[in-house]
Amino acid sequence: MFFDFDGVVLESGNIKTDAFVELYTGTGFEEQVKAHHLAHQGVARYEKFKWISENLLNQEHTQEMGEELGKRFSELVKAKVLSAPFVPGFREMITFIRQQNIYCVVASGTPQEELRSIVIDRKLSPFFDEVYGSPRKKAEIAKEVMQRKQLNAEDCLFFGDASTDHQAAEQTQMDFFARLTPELSDYWEKVTYKYGANDFSKIQ
Repeated sequence: MFFDFDGVVLESGNIKTDAFVELYTGTGFEEQVKAHHLAHQGVARYEKFKWISENLLNQEHTQEMGEELGKRFSELVKAKVLSAPFVPGFREMITFIRQQNIYCVVASGTPQEELRSIVIDRKLSPFFDEVYGSPRKKAEIAKEVMQRKQLNAEDCLFFGDASTDHQAAEQTQMDFFARLTPELSDYWEKVTYKYGANDFSKIQ
């Protein structure tokens, strides 16, 4: 099993949306920043910073700018993520999955070091065998794990709430479980997926 993190494990998706808007408050591009973030949920934040600089602010983007924005972003979100509730039904679902001795991996767009720190602080380590984040892409992570663990695509399932999660499942030819949210309702209406629900509370 492969899992995205924000919006799948914890209700932390909106926290990061709000943080993106806050970073660019006063630029006049707040709505465009929000729209770009929502359309590219699961994409590494540093890629979004670069796109915003070059396409909205019309300025050259440097590595130093990205690092400073990343630092401010982390400061805005970490405390809130550490107190965010579980997505309804996730704890019960993952507990059942682990009781079946199923291998579980996180593949997220959150920077890997930050993600692993959150997993440890939230005492989520027993739920997952491996935890990976950016800069590697989700499909790259999944392919490497599948090859190393000799997992067949037909035996795997990717849980996600973003277009990048769905695309990673397609690229690795595994089935997809969509955590359906209003923000991406247009996207979910246009694509196909095997399973979907607003949360995990009704999964038996």
